Amino acid sequence: MYKMLWGILQRMNILHVEDNRADSDLLKEAFECIGIEATVQVTHDAKQALIGLEENLRKEGATSPDLIVLDLNLPKMDGRELLKKLKEHPQLRRIPVVILSTSNLEQDISYCYDNHCNSYIVKPIRFEEYKRVAKNILEYWFSTVALPPYSANN
Repeated sequence: MYKMLWGILQRMNILHVEDNRADSDLLKEAFECIGIEATVQVTHDAKQALIGLEENLRKEGATSPDLIVLDLNLPKMDGRELLKKLKEHPQLRRIPVVILSTSNLEQDISYCYDNHCNSYIVKPIRFEEYKRVAKNILEYWFSTVALPPYSANN
């Protein structure tokens, strides 16, 4: 999937923060299977994701991901803490964050929305469901909604 930026068609960039390699591979494969092109960068550690995003802000001409797909249950720093830090950060808070978690607990869902996640999706079990979720994420965030401008320089 592509976006138009300054008259140039650019591939969509997704950051997937997921410690379970099987789950990150499933989502990446689901994106590929539905035939929508997007660059998916996977990091298995929320702390490293935040460090990488903040380092990217200091790079000349760097851009932030167009979307972050975030698991909640992560080592070192969990997804809840990363979500809160992202949404408090003046240069990162506009990046849409989709929570993709095995948790369907009301307190987790409420916490995430209270801390400004943009969507909360319970992880599917079967691959066909992963493909449907991947397609819905991409179509909604990159074809349906109007997103605010944001980059490393905002």
